[in-house]
Amino acid sequence: MKGKTARKPIVLIEDLETLKVMSDPLRMQILQLLDPEPQTVNSIADKLGLASSRLYYHFNLLESRGLIEVVDTRTINNFIEKVYWTTAEDVDVEKDLLNFSSESGQENLVQMISSLLDAAREDYLRSIQARTVQLDQGSQFHPRDMIMVSTKKRLDDVTYQEFVKKLEALSEEFAALPDKTERDEEGHAFSFVCYLYPSYTYEENDNAERIA
Repeated sequence: MKGKTARKPIVLIEDLETLKVMSDPLRMQILQLLDPEPQTVNSIADKLGLASSRLYYHFNLLESRGLIEVVDTRTINNFIEKVYWTTAEDVDVEKDLLNFSSESGQENLVQMISSLLDAAREDYLRSIQARTVQLDQGSQFHPRDMIMVSTKKRLDDVTYQEFVKKLEALSEEFAALPDKTERDEEGHAFSFVCYLYPSYTYEENDNAERIA
């Protein structure tokens, strides 16, 4: 039996194939759910409301690319069940793979953004459906605040960068909050998703003549 191992602070994706493996909405959800603590395929399947058989292929791909690993095994009814965990606390992507000046970089960036948005959407919709089922089964009603905001502002660069620093600090503060384990009745999972970016239209062209 393998013991629980320490994870790397970060894993850097430097090749296109690993990026493609990770850039799948379902596999992103698997990585997110595995991040807090080691779990089995069956445990993740239960949380996603899917059959375990649908996840083995994805677990194998993630393991083959070094994004997750087996940290323990359990024997249940003569069947060896593997316990997986992410290999790092965070994932980063080599900038050249997302270089928008190249055609391949554009494709990679589009796929990455689409997968992140899809994963967030699926997590949100599943959360609503799962909570509805829990309430129907007699779970105690417990209202929790939720924030969903979409807005645009015209700002100068200095103001924008000042706000970016504040938002980064808030994100780091959320990430540093102590995790409650699943066995802690007071703990509950919350998702923090944020997108802040310079928004352009085709009629705008900074410091240059308008495109013909």
